[in-house]
Amino acid sequence: MSTRLQPKTLLKAANNFTFDRKECDEMGRNLSIFLLSLTSFFSASSAYAADSFEATLQEADKVRSAYPKQFSQLLKRLQIDEKKATPSQRARLKYLQAYELGVYRDSLDEGIVAAKQVYDGTRDITLRYRAGSLIANFSAIKRDFGTGLRYLEKTLPLRTKIKDKSIRHDGIGVAAMLHNQIGQYEIGGRYAKEILNDTPEGRARCAAGHFRIESDFELGTLAKNDAPILAVVDQCISQHEFIPANLVRATLAKKWASEGHVEKAVALLEKILPDVDATQYPRLIAEVHSVLAELKLKQNDVVSAGIHANATIQLGEKLFSSTSLVSAYRTLYEIAELRGEPVEALNAYRRYAEADKAHLGDVKARELAYEIVRQETQQKNKEIELLQQNNKLLRTQQALEREGAQKARLAMVFLMLILTGIIFWVIQIKRHQGQLQRLAQTDTLTGLGNRHFFTQRSERALIDAARAGEPAALVMFDLDHFKAINDTYGHGAGDWVLKQVGKTCSSHCRKVDYLGRIGGEEFAVLLHGLDLSTAARLAEDCRSQLAQIDTRECGYSFVVTASFGVSSTAQSGYDLSRLLSHADQMLYRAKNEGRNRVCAYNAETAADYKSPKRAPTLSVVGG
Repeated sequence: MSTRLQPKTLLKAANNFTFDRKECDEMGRNLSIFLLSLTSFFSASSAYAADSFEATLQEADKVRSAYPKQFSQLLKRLQIDEKKATPSQRARLKYLQAYELGVYRDSLDEGIVAAKQVYDGTRDITLRYRAGSLIANFSAIKRDFGTGLRYLEKTLPLRTKIKDKSIRHDGIGVAAMLHNQIGQYEIGGRYAKEILNDTPEGRARCAAGHFRIESDFELGTLAKNDAPILAVVDQCISQHEFIPANLVRATLAKKWASEGHVEKAVALLEKILPDVDATQYPRLIAEVHSVLAELKLKQNDVVSAGIHANATIQLGEKLFSSTSLVSAYRTLYEIAELRGEPVEALNAYRRYAEADKAHLGDVKARELAYEIVRQETQQKNKEIELLQQNNKLLRTQQALEREGAQKARLAMVFLMLILTGIIFWVIQIKRHQGQLQRLAQTDTLTGLGNRHFFTQRSERALIDAARAGEPAALVMFDLDHFKAINDTYGHGAGDWVLKQVGKTCSSHCRKVDYLGRIGGEEFAVLLHGLDLSTAARLAEDCRSQLAQIDTRECGYSFVVTASFGVSSTAQSGYDLSRLLSHADQMLYRAKNEGRNRVCAYNAETAADYKSPKRAPTLSVVGG
């Protein structure tokens, strides 16, 4: 039976339940110790979580290029624990995510967007430097060289503030790579040397060695001793950087081949071919196969040469405008010629010519992008300098106004200097714009109009001639056996011939005529006010003059000849594409009838001769 306590009893008990002061102080101290211990426990747990996230973040950054699977797994762990990260750690994670998008997920556009968010959103100079370098790297892969160069211009000046040597070297390495890609090998080599002179380690030493060897090979300054090249290969392999290692090996093989050691070069390339295919890197695979195709053909192994050339071509769009693709098509053309297969040879030559034109156009675009960014940088520097001068002089003017009229007149003198500087700057900008326009319209080797400029001017001239009812004629000519000149005497002799051809034919043209280089060794001239027979006589004069060129100036003695095709508006109308097509038929006829001759288009020659369909040499739609 339970006993129920009455309220009075409870109150009495409570009144008797008392503590003295000493007991109260002791209880307070114990409670404070307990609360402090509890706070320390949660703080330690939070610090442990932050330290764990930082360690994982550093590990992911360390393995990002050498161990893709491990890098991806670490990123997934970091994304799960992202709430535990500090703002700085989240920004670094965003950088690594941008890296993964561009490198391993083939999403360059998304990777660039993510990297730009990091670049624009961080105040950390080191992270900003890394993000800017990544944007430049991805832009180069996309062949958007203008964007890449612009971000390098903004990013590279920060390298003096980067304490971490490996991060500093990564950004300089991107600059070396991008400048090598746009053909500025001297600048690329200079950046590679900057890394090598800073005692690099690991990946940076491998990359810098690769870019230095690549630039030296292209500039013709590569040392004869193979030991430094092999040392770079060993360094890259020790870092699991197999792509640059095999790119250096491919360069070594080309060096050996140029020195006459073809068998040695073939042996090296065949040995590394399985490792090259395993990298799944299109540029490397194509380069090795295309070089093997060339060398196998030199060894008269036609079957192997064809296999390697086709292996290059099968990579397709991944090799747009590359020298490997050009080399592969040229090898197939030479194989078809050796086998006596004219149809296959013609088809292969056409594909080779198209690939060569695409490559030359891409080289031109890269050069133009570099020149545009260089001009933009100079313009910005001039604007900054001008603004600084302006601000300085404005402050001077204010001070002089306070001091009196005499000093105010002195300020006016300074303002006139500013005006003179502005006028000078405007003149300089106009001059640079004119230089860029000439660069876009002129063939840099011969000084003649390029394909795009010739098309624009010719179409406009034909429209004017049609309105006025005046005749016009078009002459196309192609140098005979030009490839043999390049192969026998070298590309230096071939370039000399092209320049002399441009000078010789220009002397026969009037100011109203348009002469242009529309292909590798192919030229065209639109003759205003001339009929077919007069144009044919002019072509005959040009043909005769070309045959009289004295080639001993270039160091060799040989004869320069060309085959000419002539069409006129009386037979072909005022449409440029039709004039080109008919002139092209006659040029082709001249080739087939023995070369070094002039063939004019008319109804009888068109009926007598039906040339096989061949791709037009010049596109007239938008240049």
